[in-house]
Amino acid sequence: MPGLTDDKIALLKTLVAASPDEVVRGLEKAVCKEGTTGPLAAIGALVEAEAADRQVRFTTFQPLAPMFGPEAGDGRVTFPRAALGRIWQGLKADVPRLVEQAVEACYYIDPEEPWPAVFDTLCLQAASGLRAAETPDYVSAAAACDARRPGLSQTLVLALEIAPIVRPPLLRLGEWLQRMTNERRAVARLAYRDAEAVRQGGGPLMFEMLAAHLKQPWTILRIATSIMEHPGERYLAASELALFGDRALADIEAQVERVRHLRPGAGVEVALDAARAVQHAIDETGEFDQSVQLSRDGPWGQRLARLKHGLAAAVEVRLREIDEAVAQALPVVKVRYSGRLTSTAPKLDSPADEAAVAWAVGLLTFAAEIRNCATDGGFGGVRGKVLETIGQRIDHYVEDVLEQIRLGDIENDEIAREHLDVAARLLTLVRDRQAGAIVRRRAAAA
Repeated sequence: MPGLTDDKIALLKTLVAASPDEVVRGLEKAVCKEGTTGPLAAIGALVEAEAADRQVRFTTFQPLAPMFGPEAGDGRVTFPRAALGRIWQGLKADVPRLVEQAVEACYYIDPEEPWPAVFDTLCLQAASGLRAAETPDYVSAAAACDARRPGLSQTLVLALEIAPIVRPPLLRLGEWLQRMTNERRAVARLAYRDAEAVRQGGGPLMFEMLAAHLKQPWTILRIATSIMEHPGERYLAASELALFGDRALADIEAQVERVRHLRPGAGVEVALDAARAVQHAIDETGEFDQSVQLSRDGPWGQRLARLKHGLAAAVEVRLREIDEAVAQALPVVKVRYSGRLTSTAPKLDSPADEAAVAWAVGLLTFAAEIRNCATDGGFGGVRGKVLETIGQRIDHYVEDVLEQIRLGDIENDEIAREHLDVAARLLTLVRDRQAGAIVRRRAAAA
């Protein structure tokens, strides 16, 4: 590359090699966009070579590859990303011919056929090298693991040892989740026993490895309990697979807390996140109910019941806050007609309060997004009543503002129309886009 010395190119190669996968993918896209000629040609070739190398590495370590990343806060087994790179470098140094075979084998993978044995051979070779820790690459990988958690390097050794056992079930994971037949259950049970036979802890680690490939890791509970014929909670809680039940319950509790943390000033994104937490908690609760035979007086059964009640209560608190939030976003004032006769009218002497509007929009966004799970969550009735009341409130508000515009009682027409636009935004969330569009058309015609 013109203008760059060999030392600088070597430095770039080191930087690219140390970059996360998402950075390398971004660089690859950027280089492809700019073309492979000119001053970027050398960098493009470097990035493409690194991306291709990582693809072979991922394929080789596919059963455990998603486990390399940041430390999980929920207790899931993860390994430092740096350890993966060091192990791969160790394999290149120790068994370069096998690595070359893996590169070649990547061109001939058929998802419907058994994968080339070279990938499993490399996993076992990596396990042996990491266990011995005699070369700098393996020493560095082990040190990175143990720095995260003492003994984690031995967990990684075990994961590499059972990778050949996990790879075939991984290819059928979607089928197992969709429908666990007796035949599939037998295969899963056999794989679990084989993994446990390698070393104690291999069985649960197999499920950890499978869960790492799932968009919703807690759905692994469906497979883990199926090999035990959907056990009672006391039996499961006393088994080596109890951690999956405890983790699922802890995750549900975390979702409930996300709903409770929805506060004024949070914004629409936080409201959407809280709504996703509601759906997540309800889905996970249903999965737990179906996977485990719960007892009303059992520790898990009681805890799950408390979580269901806590979720419903947290959602209902947010729903009941909507009335006051809308009142602040669409303020009214008392008007005395004669004697003791009073009524309310839209307060149109000042612009809309942006903070109040944002809170009302956030809460109504939350209410709109939980529509599909409200019945299952036990708060469908409350949600329906709240939105019906709010819809009527906004209807009356709109009619009053339009009436004042028609009568010429408005001091500032621009402010009045700003409030109508707020009402349209809120009504869109309460009902639908058409309802908001009608308000805007009527405002334009007034």
